[in-house]
Amino acid sequence: MKAKKSFIWLGILLLATIWILVRKNNVPYHSINGLVFGTIYNITYQYDGDLKSEIEAELKRFDGSLSPFNNTSIISRINRNEEIVTDSFFQTCFNRSMEISEETNGAFDITIAPLANVWGFGFKKGEFPDSMKIDSL
Repeated sequence: MKAKKSFIWLGILLLATIWILVRKNNVPYHSINGLVFGTIYNITYQYDGDLKSEIEAELKRFDGSLSPFNNTSIISRINRNEEIVTDSFFQTCFNRSMEISEETNGAFDITIAPLANVWGFGFKKGEFPDSMKIDSL
């Protein structure tokens, strides 16, 4: 009797799994692409609805907050020492960066300039920052 119940439950589980897999395969894939943060993005997702406008709005909001390539972004304006009220993206990123910097005794530096300079993308091409020793690389 116990074995019979186990087989019934196993059969129900198997049928439910097959039903879920068949239903999942019927959901269409959508692809969107565009420009953000000074580069190209391509997003593919599987969903019944079209999320393009929501995804693009969120990327635009993020770009408007944290993109150093966007002259009107919050971070660009802060870098120019303009007075501005920050948004939740900036506040979350800044606060977490400060926590990580504290946890690593300053090894993590929220500013990207020293690293960008070393890689040759910054204002001082190929120069090592003063606080970084070549031996530690």
